[in-house]
Amino acid sequence: MRFIVCYDISDDKTRNKVSKLLKSYGIRTQLSVFEIETDINTVMSLLQDVEQMIDIVDKFFVYPVGDVKAVIRLGKAQKGNIFNIV
Repeated sequence: MRFIVCYDISDDKTRNKVSKLLKSYGIRTQLSVFEIETDINTVMSLLQDVEQMIDIVDKFFVYPVGDVKAVIRLGKAQKGNIFNIV
């Protein structure tokens, strides 16, 4: 299953830790947005890890996208490709 993860974390050190963690789960599509292809149990584990890192004022969202057969990306988001279907 595919998930979109986005966050708004005020502290630079915490934001960098969360970003590094998310890089191990999926691909960065924007500065604070990641695509993750995994199961719900892994997402729950990720949420527990992130919950220990962030403050009450920070925001962290996970949106399930389902079984997506194609993702259309425009721009140089993926290794210089202008148009990319995954």
